[in-house]
Amino acid sequence: MYGYTMHVPAPIEAYQAIHKAVMEIIDEHGGGEGLVLHLAYATDRGFDLTEVWESKEQLDAFNQDVFPKAMARAAVPMDGPEPETLEFEPAGVMTPRAYASDAVT
Repeated sequence: MYGYTMHVPAPIEAYQAIHKAVMEIIDEHGGGEGLVLHLAYATDRGFDLTEVWESKEQLDAFNQDVFPKAMARAAVPMDGPEPETLEFEPAGVMTPRAYASDAVT
């Protein structure tokens, strides 16, 4: 497994627009295989995103095939400082059921 947490200095609305576009691209074209956990939340500096994937290669495929299309669709400017990314090797993940926040439209 492969995991990372990204600290993004952008408003949560930017995350919500990108997330919506990612879901649309996946619905239309597929992609995202290997995603185990996706968690995002607002912080006082922007938003944090934590993901766990079955492998780094599957994340790389997502970042090549899905994410650029979603960014183009969302048209969210990503000016400013680069996000800070912390990689980790998950010791374990438990996901008994899916949960979707009402905050994401």
